[in-house]
Amino acid sequence: MSLTPVELFTPQLPFVSHSSAFRVAAYQDNDFARYTQPLPDKLSRAVAKRKAEYLAGRHCASQALKTLGLPHTIVASAESRAPIWPEGIQGTITHTQELAMAMVSDDPSVQGLGIDLERKMSDKQEQELQKQILAKEEQAAFEQLSQVQASPLTLIFSAKESIFKALYPVVQRFFGFEAACLNDFSHNQLHFTLTETLHETLPQGTQISVYYQLNDELVLTECCLRAGR
Repeated sequence: MSLTPVELFTPQLPFVSHSSAFRVAAYQDNDFARYTQPLPDKLSRAVAKRKAEYLAGRHCASQALKTLGLPHTIVASAESRAPIWPEGIQGTITHTQELAMAMVSDDPSVQGLGIDLERKMSDKQEQELQKQILAKEEQAAFEQLSQVQASPLTLIFSAKESIFKALYPVVQRFFGFEAACLNDFSHNQLHFTLTETLHETLPQGTQISVYYQLNDELVLTECCLRAGR
């Protein structure tokens, strides 16, 4: 399996990123050695798709870290499955249907990063999944967003994934989509309010903004949590 660098989007956050395309059908276990990445024991019996996605994501992470000036770095996984980044680094990984991307930062003010790539849902999927993703308090903002953006539910779903990834290094526990409520948006950002206290530094009412971009097939969202926000 080849991991081919691609330019999916130009990220809006000012950090280092790397993206790759791959073909699951071409995956073989020796691809891990080819890209100098260890195959985790817990993935040894996983299906090819899961292994290929993991390898592509970790390769993107290593390439992004290399751009930061770090030597070849293995980004292992914690018990929570969250990536374990080198000391002084915050990072995030995403993959969707044979595309992977990682973003990293050595900015000491950055407490967490989150990016998420998603294929756009069909109109039918967006209708069927609204109740699972949206709270009733978000309905008004969602209706307004749907007037000006295609795939509005995909955007919100992706943004909430990015919020979870960005906040997890501080929160250190699972929290659901209902913890962040969409209240406003601009041409390139979605604005959320935390509906519950997730950490002493992230009380109920905290405002979280997420950058977004779309192309014909994909959505990219980006979230950064900074100290002293």
